Amino acid sequence: MRDPCWLAKSSTLNASVQLGSWLECQINAFYPFPANTDWPKTHAQAFSKDLRFTFNDTHYDYDGSLQLYKSFNATLGKAFAPFKHGFINTLGIPNSNGDKGGFVYMLGWAGGFQTRAKRDMYFTNAAFAVIKEEEGQRKIVEFRESSNIPNTAPLPEQSNWDCHFAKERTELRV
Repeated sequence: MRDPCWLAKSSTLNASVQLGSWLECQINAFYPFPANTDWPKTHAQAFSKDLRFTFNDTHYDYDGSLQLYKSFNATLGKAFAPFKHGFINTLGIPNSNGDKGGFVYMLGWAGGFQTRAKRDMYFTNAAFAVIKEEEGQRKIVEFRESSNIPNTAPLPEQSNWDCHFAKERTELRV
């Protein structure tokens, strides 16, 4: 299996594979578990500051997503030894205008040796991401993550979302 970071940069691959691989590369780097000590740095590089983020039925902005992942980091480290994750299928849909953005759908798994159950346990994850080009770089502007992994992490206070992004609100008033 090839490194998704390499695939994301390969000019010999189509834009769909590049986009999906870019998101896999980012998730591998920002997935919040204790063995991944640099995840906050990659979180800051991958996500737009104008982020809309959900985990299951919760809603967060950029700061809320960071707080949520900090909380998950602590509990995943206690629940699994070691914690692992991977991807089953990734579908990248690049924007038709040729920029670096698009949509990515993915299914994956997460788990490992569960310290309380004293056995390996794996769970299903799913994500949907909207990626836009900001100052020449790909940024995740919307990230919707779902998982059936049991977690006792305290959830940070949720963000109140209105119906539209700020730019869309302005355009709709005209």
